Amino acid sequence: PFSPSELVARVDALHRRVVLAQKSKESNFKEELKSGEFVLNLRNRALLKNGKMIDLTQVEFQIMEYFFSNPGVALDRLYILTHVWGESYVGEDKRLRMKIEDEPSNPKYIVTVWGLGYKWEA
Repeated sequence: PFSPSELVARVDALHRRVVLAQKSKESNFKEELKSGEFVLNLRNRALLKNGKMIDLTQVEFQIMEYFFSNPGVALDRLYILTHVWGESYVGEDKRLRMKIEDEPSNPKYIVTVWGLGYKWEA
């Protein structure tokens, strides 16, 4: 006996490891992505801000990886979440700014693009 959500989570984790292993074999693979005062370590699945670790969930990490891969590009909110969760996404996404921003009510990194979504500015 097991829950379907547990099975999906385990398959997703295995898929992430396989993709990371494949990427690491590529000659242009970067283990770390840097953006301003942030460093995203793809191997350790860690985000550092000014050298200080920020605890992220797997989904939050994937969102940050997507932002780092598209700096300064306005990304549709639904497209971001679909990219991370897949076509069946129906959840909420409000805690990431609380972890990343110095002042979440006045964000300077995850910037809202009215009528479209968000973009990463670092």
